[in-house]
Amino acid sequence: GKDIIVIEVLQGINKPYYLKSKGMTTDGVYIRFGATCQHATRDIIREMIIESSGISFEKNISPNQDLTFIYAERKFKEKDLAFSSIEQKNLGIINEKNMYTNLGLLISDQCPFTIKMAVYPDNTKREFLDCKETSIGSILSQLEEADSYLNLNNKIRAKIIGMERIETPEYSKEVLRECLLNTIGHRDYDIPGSTLIHIFRDSIEFLSLGGLVKGLTIEDIKLGSSSSRNPRLINIFHRLGLVEAYGSGIPRIMDIYSSSLDKPEIMVAPHSFLIKIPKLNYSKEYELVTNYLKDNPYITREETEKILNVKKQKAIYVLNEMIDNNLIIKDGDYKNTVYKLKSIK
Repeated sequence: GKDIIVIEVLQGINKPYYLKSKGMTTDGVYIRFGATCQHATRDIIREMIIESSGISFEKNISPNQDLTFIYAERKFKEKDLAFSSIEQKNLGIINEKNMYTNLGLLISDQCPFTIKMAVYPDNTKREFLDCKETSIGSILSQLEEADSYLNLNNKIRAKIIGMERIETPEYSKEVLRECLLNTIGHRDYDIPGSTLIHIFRDSIEFLSLGGLVKGLTIEDIKLGSSSSRNPRLINIFHRLGLVEAYGSGIPRIMDIYSSSLDKPEIMVAPHSFLIKIPKLNYSKEYELVTNYLKDNPYITREETEKILNVKKQKAIYVLNEMIDNNLIIKDGDYKNTVYKLKSIK
């Protein structure tokens, strides 16, 4: 029966706010994390200052002004794109004072940020079979170097069906490239350190420095929401044909795994973003059969042959493999045998 006063405090634009007695220190600045208030770290305080100033890493002046662009020029030429000083200004590589920006540093031959990769015999990091760090150079050349290393460790599974040899990679090459582009393109380059890729026995982890871009959630990016930390770098990727459309990477990855038993995982911490992709345990045939069963109560072996455009032996093999993977069940016997969808994951 009492009146209640509700006080709403809106976000300020001059962050960070701090206790006057403590100053702008880790003791004086607090942040809300979940249901608790915590001391802000130095990195979080730095991010608040950068956010308030409106100056991003890409736009800041590069500490190294002695830059060359041999690799970038070659990639632009391959795509029949101009890379003159005028174009460099339009892209944000050179600022209005004719000085190279940090964006220029990233795609220059002197880029100091590298990618570290390691291969492990099991699903732990206790020991490794091999490791590699990309050479210092344009982020574009490092992208290609890392992509080659990932494909080198993407084993091909071969099965003999009748007289036909069927080869399937453990990971989709498209997924590997999308994860790599996201990890490089959206990381926080204000945080020193290397981008990390861990290749385990059953999965690959891509660890990017910097958490989610402010204002986005994991659910947002799964739906395709896009708010890049490095929009000018992503624009260069887009112009070179490395990315198709803004915000489409994660939804495309999830779509490729739509018929797989194991799904990608995304984990976020204040200063890191991790996406873990498991080995694909399905074939394209699974997806075609599953999609048919979503609209029909059952499928026969003859219908499977038509849908997959394969012969009897291959259709039986696919259906039996889907049964083994707990995707469908077999109902009836002999000529009355049909296959039904058991679960959709």
